[in-house]
Amino acid sequence: MRVDVDGTNDYALTHRIEDDAPASPWAMNLTEHNGRYRYLCFDLDAKNGNAAYDAGRLSLWLDELNIDHLVCVSGPSGGRHVWIALTSSVRADLVATIAHLAAQLLPSLDVAPLSNPATGCVRPPFTPHRRGGRSEPQSPVDVLLAPTVDVDELDALQAFLIDTGATIAPPPQSLVKGMAYDSVGHPYLVGAKRDVSARIREMLNLAPDDNTSRTQGAVLAGCARARWRYADVLALLDTSPALEHARTRSQPDGTRTPRPRAVALKEFAADWSRAVYYVAQNPLEYDAEDEEFASRVAAVSAAVEAAQERARTSPGRWGLDAASRAQRAAQGRPSHRAVLDAVCLYLSQAARVDVEVDIRRLSADTGYGREACRLALLALSTPDVENEPESAWLVRVDDARGVHGARYRLSERFSTGTDEPEWSQAAMRPSPSTAPAAAQRTWWINELGTRLAALAHDAFAAPGSLGRTAGRAYLHVPHEGAAEISELSIAAGMTPSQIHRALYRLQQAGLAERSKAGWHRSPVITRDFVAIALGVDGYLLERSTRYDIERGVWAWWSAECAWMRKRHKKRRGRRATTGVALFAQNDRPDYTRYPRSRTGRPDHALARALVEAGILSPERVDELAA
Repeated sequence: MRVDVDGTNDYALTHRIEDDAPASPWAMNLTEHNGRYRYLCFDLDAKNGNAAYDAGRLSLWLDELNIDHLVCVSGPSGGRHVWIALTSSVRADLVATIAHLAAQLLPSLDVAPLSNPATGCVRPPFTPHRRGGRSEPQSPVDVLLAPTVDVDELDALQAFLIDTGATIAPPPQSLVKGMAYDSVGHPYLVGAKRDVSARIREMLNLAPDDNTSRTQGAVLAGCARARWRYADVLALLDTSPALEHARTRSQPDGTRTPRPRAVALKEFAADWSRAVYYVAQNPLEYDAEDEEFASRVAAVSAAVEAAQERARTSPGRWGLDAASRAQRAAQGRPSHRAVLDAVCLYLSQAARVDVEVDIRRLSADTGYGREACRLALLALSTPDVENEPESAWLVRVDDARGVHGARYRLSERFSTGTDEPEWSQAAMRPSPSTAPAAAQRTWWINELGTRLAALAHDAFAAPGSLGRTAGRAYLHVPHEGAAEISELSIAAGMTPSQIHRALYRLQQAGLAERSKAGWHRSPVITRDFVAIALGVDGYLLERSTRYDIERGVWAWWSAECAWMRKRHKKRRGRRATTGVALFAQNDRPDYTRYPRSRTGRPDHALARALVEAGILSPERVDELAA
């Protein structure tokens, strides 16, 4: 067993079972010496949510599955422990998967004991709590003394959690693009080290706020963006006030006590690793020292807001009114609105007045095919008034070149400074708003991203699916609360008869339910289940893969053409190959030789087959170069 001697909830000391039980809190390991779990304990922490409610839900599910278990009130704080004893040990990865699935449905669940076979431990029934009292079982403990649960029942529990709405996350990649490891295994971002921003520099020298974890996370992320390494931040551990979270731990009375040095170093290294991975997976679209970023965000957010408001008040422009099919075709289509939303999303993400737009990316983000996206871009950039380019919704500012797509911006009629001929500094001054510029940008990214994601799904976009009309209705059916047909009709831009038919299809599929208060989304059935039931699951993924292959062939051929046009190149010997990412947007990439036929003509069919087989993946390129 492991003992918490000083009441800090740190079970660092071990104690022999043969000796007398310690007076201080103690915990038992859930695994055997081989790292396989013999006990499962769902630790429901009151500070993370309603532990009693979550324990009741979990106990009900286990009863439905006929899985014997024991519920304990862990102590005076109101936490709960739900125990399961196993007839034989099970794999740690199965237990970790169940823990992460359950955590999505039970907010108070602490997954640490079930995801760390080396040190995961929990206080068993009747053991003392550090704040007084003890762990009180709510039923006989016989279920722990005479186990009846086997691995098959755990598999059934995993399947039940997935059916209830939890999802298995894809395994994390070992290395994110732009990252590397130092000589002792700590991650860092590749690039020349530079000074941190003024904000991070100030935070390093000031006392942290009440949330020391948040302060330390922000500082470590800023250092990672500045291409610092672990040794650089480790040198500040003992001196910087911002790193107080790593040096000490919070106590119930609000004070902080020093962590053991080994524990502090371990926690600090883990926090640094998380910060580097976060920064690598969420790169900034601007330079940290860009002083005009805030003003540019304000201008772009205002333009996006103006364009979206105009689009919302012009349903006929997108074929979302009661006009005939012929009239809708002449005015516009829903695909045009989806493409406009996608371009507004790209502008908000980049915080730039113009962005590169790739029709294949539009296809992936909207669910429409590339030809529909191409026609939508053409329609949106066609002026409503002849010889007045700014009367269009989008203005094309640069043509496509090589692997780069054409660049577009919103018309100046949506700018906050429409009297300016270009996006000058005067036009980019922040406009008055009830929210800061950064908050406006975040709101639009979330709003547009959610709107597009709801429609770009196999259940609505694939042939033989519920259809896009049902998708537009589903987008406006609320998660919480309920809405009447009249409200949904206005929100979706559909006639009452259209919205009624769409809701009926959603109800038949299990995606929407009707109550006395109105319509709401089903809390159980998901779009993935519907896509599988309709036999259209994987349609968009297959199309996206096909587009990726086309993009790869085009990038490879563009690189070949750039090399052929290069002057003074060496014509003898084999060109060196390097591990270039498959779709790296580089004007002068170095790919392996493009396939040729016996006559020397480029063999595009073979190139496509090779790209599909992974010839341009970094691992394969390295293999060819070896």
